[in-house]
Amino acid sequence: MSKVLPEFMVHNGKLTPYGEVVTHVMSPAVKYGLSVFEGLRGYWNAEEKQMYVFRLQEHTERLFQSMKLLRFDAPFSADEINDKTLELLRANKAEEAVHIRTIAYLDGMGEQDVRGPVSYSISALEKARNKNVSKGIRCQVSAWLRLSDLAMPPRIKCGGNYVNSRLARFQAKQDGYDEAILMNQNGHVAEGPGSCIFMVRHNKLVTPDLTSGILESITRDSVMELARDLGIPVVERTMDKTELYAAQELFLVGSAAEVVPVVNVDGIQVGSGNPGPVTTQLQQAYFNATTGAIASKRHWLTPVYQR
Repeated sequence: MSKVLPEFMVHNGKLTPYGEVVTHVMSPAVKYGLSVFEGLRGYWNAEEKQMYVFRLQEHTERLFQSMKLLRFDAPFSADEINDKTLELLRANKAEEAVHIRTIAYLDGMGEQDVRGPVSYSISALEKARNKNVSKGIRCQVSAWLRLSDLAMPPRIKCGGNYVNSRLARFQAKQDGYDEAILMNQNGHVAEGPGSCIFMVRHNKLVTPDLTSGILESITRDSVMELARDLGIPVVERTMDKTELYAAQELFLVGSAAEVVPVVNVDGIQVGSGNPGPVTTQLQQAYFNATTGAIASKRHWLTPVYQR
């Protein structure tokens, strides 16, 4: 990530100097973690001299789903969020890959049961591709369980839910691993702290289903569609812990992570110990799709600049 901060953020519909976007410490967002957010990416296509936002509409729809489930009464529309995202990128003259974060939160001085006022902010910071996409990472199956849909649903992309992710990630890093993998309350594989998981087993691409306590991930959906286009069979089902050790290949996906190979779990080598052929093929397809190199996936992209 660039150490140079952008000039602007969007705060409640207005372009605002980056350092001036603030909220009060007594807001429900701070007191109770009552915020929802989206993380998405913009990709620079140097040949076309165009910035593309990847699956903007789907991310905005998920933001509004999260607000609905947490009973936020938003005074703004999805169209406003989309328009202001593009306005922000143009104002910052973005010509490098960026990570965009849209946050909607309960502002004011209310308590847990308020529905508003709801404020929002949008930021876009330069973020280069993670070096681990080429070499892979080592993961630990966490002692912490993924949140249950009956308690704090992972389907809601809520700031407070990520305390669970923090606990798992810190444990993994303290124990010498790069990342964690969380199990769910039923003893099946759920996802990473901020990413969904795929494995290649018996020459099929397998991922936990949406009732396994996972986020309804847009990157996950993108990878499954790309796999089917390539003729790779895709199966959504429950996954056992030992399948992680037995898998031919394993990888994590997410807007920030993109597509990251997992080469070791709990000290057990995955496959050859290197990124596998299916992982590499899907990585390249995903990277191509995000920059407009796959014609059939151009509908996933929203151009920022009028050319």
